[in-house]
Amino acid sequence: MTRNSISRRRLPAAIIAIALAIAALASPVISPPADVSAHANQIRTSPPVDSELETSPERIVVWFSEPIEPRLSKIRVLDQNGKQVDNEDSMLSPTEPTAVVVTLPELENGTYTVVWGNTSTVDGHSVIGSFRFAVGEPLSDAVQVVEQPLLQSGADPWLRWTFFIGALGFAGGLLFEVLVVVPALGGAAANTPGNAIFIRLTRLLPRFLWVSIALMVFGMLATLVQQASVTFDVSFLDTLGEPLRTILFDSAWGRQWMWRALAIVAAAILLELARQAGGAASRSDEDEPIAVTETIFGQIALGAGLGVLFLTTLSSHNAAAPDEVRIPAIITDFIHFVAAAVWIGGLFYLATSLTALRRASADDSNGKTGAVLAEMLPRFTRVAMVSAGTLIISGIVSGWMQVTVPAATATPHGWTLVAKVLLMVPLFGVAAVNSYWVTKSLMRDGEKTQLLRKLVTVEALLGVLILLAAGWMASFEPARQFASRNGIGVDEFRSFEDTAEGTNISLRVEPGNVGANTVTVELEDLRGRTIDNASEVRVRLRFLEDDLAEPTQSLTDQGNGVWVGEEFRMAIGGIYQAEVVVVRPDAFDARTAFRFEALSSGSISDALRPTRTPTWVLFGIELLVIGGLLLFAGIPGLRSVRRPSLSGTAPGGAVAVLGIVLLLNAGVLRIGFAEEEFNPFPPTPASLEDGRTTYATTCSACHGDAGLGDGPESGFLSTPPADLSIHVPLHTDGELFGFIRDGIPGTVMRSNEGILSDEQMWNLVNYIRTFE
Repeated sequence: MTRNSISRRRLPAAIIAIALAIAALASPVISPPADVSAHANQIRTSPPVDSELETSPERIVVWFSEPIEPRLSKIRVLDQNGKQVDNEDSMLSPTEPTAVVVTLPELENGTYTVVWGNTSTVDGHSVIGSFRFAVGEPLSDAVQVVEQPLLQSGADPWLRWTFFIGALGFAGGLLFEVLVVVPALGGAAANTPGNAIFIRLTRLLPRFLWVSIALMVFGMLATLVQQASVTFDVSFLDTLGEPLRTILFDSAWGRQWMWRALAIVAAAILLELARQAGGAASRSDEDEPIAVTETIFGQIALGAGLGVLFLTTLSSHNAAAPDEVRIPAIITDFIHFVAAAVWIGGLFYLATSLTALRRASADDSNGKTGAVLAEMLPRFTRVAMVSAGTLIISGIVSGWMQVTVPAATATPHGWTLVAKVLLMVPLFGVAAVNSYWVTKSLMRDGEKTQLLRKLVTVEALLGVLILLAAGWMASFEPARQFASRNGIGVDEFRSFEDTAEGTNISLRVEPGNVGANTVTVELEDLRGRTIDNASEVRVRLRFLEDDLAEPTQSLTDQGNGVWVGEEFRMAIGGIYQAEVVVVRPDAFDARTAFRFEALSSGSISDALRPTRTPTWVLFGIELLVIGGLLLFAGIPGLRSVRRPSLSGTAPGGAVAVLGIVLLLNAGVLRIGFAEEEFNPFPPTPASLEDGRTTYATTCSACHGDAGLGDGPESGFLSTPPADLSIHVPLHTDGELFGFIRDGIPGTVMRSNEGILSDEQMWNLVNYIRTFE
């Protein structure tokens, strides 16, 4: 039996084994979505940041942007002397996985500092921060808050860099053999230069892979010790014992670490089994040595290596993306890792191989080594072109998810991303020289082998620097979060415009954050002329995530169509709805509404989070581009005899079709969505008009035109209709939507599910809220 027949017979089994390996490794980590997070930052607090209270609060609550490790997160309350004054019972809220609570005794008058710390359930980043509040007196400037550090540890980016080199080297070396060495040289006849180089490369690969495994093991172990040291604030030596045990067994990050470690151990065992199996086969037939990936153990080892990359994506910034974009974020990150393994990891192995072949090429007076390389390297060029294109498009999508706005590039993570992109420029340049000049010259001039080796080494070193930038990026807080916390790319005020009932309404809320705000409304008619005859302008800033019973306040007429209101207070950070009513004697009341996010000091803004539709559109484009690249690599007319197909036609077509489907459905696609917590449609004029129409045809017969329960059919009902002007204000939007959709048991109020669309029912909720 020949080596090629062995490879063909085992390939289907290998593909199944690889898929099962990745699925088995990933399933225990993916299954609990509540554990997904990274850089869990403060989003709001109770009491609010910098608040001045008349009486002592009973407890302190801090909400974070994602779920956090219960055993590794806590808050402390300190007085002005640094003494801890809380009841030392800090705990994760039993009802909210993103909140930490600590109770307080009766506090004396003074300024207090709340110091909090948490650990991400995904990448293990430990984050600290603080805020102040005062009881019975103004805030004291003498109390300083704790600033969040840029890095949790100075060693963190270097350890990530070490692990990245090892992980990409392991997967890249095996992929290089599968995609380049075996197809190009595996069929070489015995006692030929091609067969000699094939033997050298198959013997070199296991040594290269063992070095890669050693780098992964070192990076993993050092990261574990660092994590325990940072979390418990102890030295590396003092982590031995309880700190390491707690990190490993009592945290989601530790469990994920163990899965990744298990994948690395499995890869090491499989590599040794593959080496032994290949050695036994080659001893039985010296003329046909067996490559690592031509054994079933080597093929499963490749699956384990890909599993390591996939598990790494689950502890990345993309894994902490919002629920609605987490799936494309994780898939994009994995694609980026695999493409980097194929190209940069393959470069590491190619540079090592060319160095090992240097003696053979030096003794080659006939230039046969160069001729063999000229047969092999064009295949790697084609593979690298597909990988480079994939890296570019997946990098663009990942960059969008972590930066979202151009202003966020002016952050540590953003500047490092810029540096990474700039390093790609010379990498592409050197790769182009190698591909389109040096490689083509090898057939004519064997001396070009040494030049090739030097240039490939330069390529590999550039790859090392790019991975160093990636290590720093993974250690820094995502650009969008850092920018949000520091006010970068966030408006200093909120301004909106709309037209209702012939009135142009301009609203400005300043500063538009937690605390006191000034609201200004300017009125014009449709011709741009000032409206100065309005009799009243009312505004309500309503918190949408809970019912805080905010009052509707009347503004003061400043003349020339300008109305101003002071002391509009927003107590909690989150999404607010500014509801505006303009009363005019010569027109119908003009109503509209606008939504915005109010931030507390140091909080994370949803405004910079990646949103669903643009992300899914970009993901669809990404798959379409990758599918096109695979098709380019596999179409017979675009390759020569010397550049055999990469068999990318079928998978390329499938990926491209999936991308097209996502693009066509991105606006309506909802994967992993929870039900809306509040009305997704603000009460704009268009929404109110649609609600009015629906009310007239569906509700007015019973509830009456004004919602007073006096409709023409109300006298014939067994139970009288509710007076909506009284009952609607007592319920949330979600409850009202449920009444409309499901009906009310024990009454004649029927279900409208299947009769009205969700949008019609939400617009109806907006309309019935206008009843007074």
